[in-house]
Amino acid sequence: MILGVILARGGSKRLPFKNMRLLGGRPLVGWSILAALESAWIDRIVVSSDDLEILGYASTFGAVECLQRPAHLAQDHTSAYDALIHAIGKMGTDCAEVVLLQPTSPLRNAGDIEGCVHLLHGPPGTPEAAVTKETGKETPNGAVYAATVRWIKAGGNWDTPGLPVHWMPPERSVDINTAEDLERAEGLVLAMETKAA
Repeated sequence: MILGVILARGGSKRLPFKNMRLLGGRPLVGWSILAALESAWIDRIVVSSDDLEILGYASTFGAVECLQRPAHLAQDHTSAYDALIHAIGKMGTDCAEVVLLQPTSPLRNAGDIEGCVHLLHGPPGTPEAAVTKETGKETPNGAVYAATVRWIKAGGNWDTPGLPVHWMPPERSVDINTAEDLERAEGLVLAMETKAA
């Protein structure tokens, strides 16, 4: 079983309450929820947050489970790894693989999720983790992280060189941490809507 985890704490220094900022009329966290719901690979979806407004919004999506994260796991210095381990522990032992979706990467789609997870299901000896990266760049773009629970609990690091990569185009790889990033994303959403019209 594959667990989709969306980590969406309430605080943020550079862009206050960024996970609920609107993009194309929808909160950032909602984009990740919808992508997870549209993915054929993800069996369960959990939104982990310390913020009741975020959890209340997530609860409006019927198939989403909400997990209130303790305050000490929602600080500026808290690592995503610690929050992820907490979510895995709370969701039970039936999940063998995890997909981590960050709300700050809202323009990834179900195809990007599936492309990343597919890399875990290769022949024997396939690495136990995979990432998405922007075409032409070597660092993860933050959109999709996939791994076995065993690898995560063993302290696996998605920055490890040599992990299999699902490449994404720049227009879907935007990472929102500032007001300027959000403005750029609005332009990309508008361009996508215009192209689809």
